[in-house]
Amino acid sequence: MTAPPPCHHGIAKARGCSNIAVGKFSHLFPKLKPLVITEDEAAAIGGPGGVMHDFDSSSADSTVPVGYIFFAQFVDHDVTLDVSSALRPGPDSSQKTEVHKFVAEELGNVRSASLDLDCVYGFGPEGSPQIYAGEHLAVAANGIDLERSPSGIALIGDPRNDENIFIGQIHLAMHQLHNRIFDERVYQRDIAEKGWRRFEAAQRETRYHYQFVVLFDFLKRICDPTIFAFAAKKLCDPKAKFPLCYEADKHGKLPMPVEFSTAAYRVGHTMVRDSYALNERHREVQLFDEAFGTLGFTALPEELVPDWRFLLAIDPCVTPHMSKAFDPAFADELMNLPIVGSRNPNDRALAFRNLMRASALGVASGQDIATQMKLKGYPLDVTDLKLDDVHEWKRVGAVLHKSGKDLSKHTPLFYYLMRESELVSGGTHYGPLGSALLMEVFGGMLRLCNDSFLEPFVNGEWTPDACIAKPNATFEKDRLIGEQDYYPLDLGDLVRFAKRLDSAGRPAA
Repeated sequence: MTAPPPCHHGIAKARGCSNIAVGKFSHLFPKLKPLVITEDEAAAIGGPGGVMHDFDSSSADSTVPVGYIFFAQFVDHDVTLDVSSALRPGPDSSQKTEVHKFVAEELGNVRSASLDLDCVYGFGPEGSPQIYAGEHLAVAANGIDLERSPSGIALIGDPRNDENIFIGQIHLAMHQLHNRIFDERVYQRDIAEKGWRRFEAAQRETRYHYQFVVLFDFLKRICDPTIFAFAAKKLCDPKAKFPLCYEADKHGKLPMPVEFSTAAYRVGHTMVRDSYALNERHREVQLFDEAFGTLGFTALPEELVPDWRFLLAIDPCVTPHMSKAFDPAFADELMNLPIVGSRNPNDRALAFRNLMRASALGVASGQDIATQMKLKGYPLDVTDLKLDDVHEWKRVGAVLHKSGKDLSKHTPLFYYLMRESELVSGGTHYGPLGSALLMEVFGGMLRLCNDSFLEPFVNGEWTPDACIAKPNATFEKDRLIGEQDYYPLDLGDLVRFAKRLDSAGRPAA
């Protein structure tokens, strides 16, 4: 492992990239005309009882284990937090592109638009002491839960990572990953070595392994294989121009594109089912069950400790449960969220909220964005969504009749991406445009960061730790990019190492 440069880890901005100060939102294509939809239109598509509401869980499975749903949520909380945008467009917004541009560019992103784990590390042991136990990240004494205050509040860098039992356990695994890397992979180094700081070294190794998994496991699993290979090949070629349209702002900071934050990276939403197998005793656990204790923001009961074999492929003899197909059908649970401060039933539907927020921030139609991404060089075409074949689409047509809109030619980006995935991949993974937007922005986060794993990995100066990766793993870039089922280091490996699980996914003796 390569030692990081000397640096102070006290009261300072989050670690890892020069672009990670709290930033702004932006548009990838600010000159495109925004697609503004009414509340009635959004409700017909994504509201309770709308065409996206999967009442009876009839949607098929994908090929992605369910643990990646909550890893997707964790990654989202690492790169974006919007606490001030409106759910509904302002007055006269349908007439003024500049209104949307101003709103997005002035909107603050409370997280850093980088894969730097600032949601885990906060401001370091001195700046965020409640998160730490010395130079370790805090873990509850019983080892099964996040450290909590006397009132039960999780002592973590981003409180959203305690909102359900599953993401809380992903966050806990990140604490445990850092701690084990610190104790076993870093601590033995000579503390007197020039420029060597144990905390920064463990933090850097934790972040690099996390970033590797985001790119060569998570994105590779959920993206269209052709788009992934196209973008990943450019990412791993220092001479290739990439990203193709995402760039730092005039201050050198990475903004958060609203095409990504309001639509393309709502990917985890389509993967969600109403219930999950948690362990051998509890095989039908609802995602938001206050009585059962899975709603979050409370201590974890011992009986609800997850068996990771049901969530990730870590035991060759146990097939994990799979996430829902990548399609426009949203689980009933997501259409009736516990929203505070609104009596409008539409506001309780996550799909409706996604559609309205994108409209409020001036996101262009899926067709217009697909055209622009193709012009930038991505190997994709505008997809014919065949909306007349969508069950109950006539209900949307009845609403559209009042406004005269033709959503078959100008479709909200969020719905476009869900429908594209269904038509192009049969729901097994994201479609071409959704994949291109994910690879463009995540790739930009890695390429435009001054200390991501990417440059040292490509230059042969860093590879994943042999004790964390799979036994006898190799990391040839051509195989990582082009071989679809090649995962020498995946999320399951991080969890196994962090939680000291044996080769069958059970706690080691």
